[in-house]
Amino acid sequence: MGTALSEQEFIRRVRSFERSAFHMETRRSYALGYEREDYEQFCVGNPTPPSELDWWRPWLDRVKSYAAEGKQVGRVRLVDTPPTDYQRWLLWANPWHEAAGEDIRYLPRAQAEQIALPMHDWWLLDDAYLITMDFTDSGEIAGKSLIIDQSIVTDYMSWRDRARRYAVSAQQIVIAV
Repeated sequence: MGTALSEQEFIRRVRSFERSAFHMETRRSYALGYEREDYEQFCVGNPTPPSELDWWRPWLDRVKSYAAEGKQVGRVRLVDTPPTDYQRWLLWANPWHEAAGEDIRYLPRAQAEQIALPMHDWWLLDDAYLITMDFTDSGEIAGKSLIIDQSIVTDYMSWRDRARRYAVSAQQIVIAV
């Protein structure tokens, strides 16, 4: 459906948006090697704040810079009831993202299914570029594709808007689950 993206091209595109970047996260967990040790530390009750992690802090710094430039960065994360350990980790880390200027909202998985959202991860950049993401069953990244067909991008803009309309803040989801 789209053009395969290398990791370097993916990073370049996500870092070079002009107005808005939106990420839809649908997985119950991810298996990204660079975060494994810190996730395991969270699970045993010894979490390190994202702002103190060499792999996490650069994203928070970039978001802060984007916000200072007037750019919008946001995402909607699906969450299970009860949340998986991985989802609890992301909820715990939310205040650091919020302080940097990232708008992260949460949507119960069952509700996302009811409102017919696509159940895969994707990025929407400047309402012009769509990047879909594929994962292995274990949660490792299997590939990314760039889609510029405006009719497809328009569908995803509608799904983004629907997801945002129904999603709630981290504080509200913690209370609800």
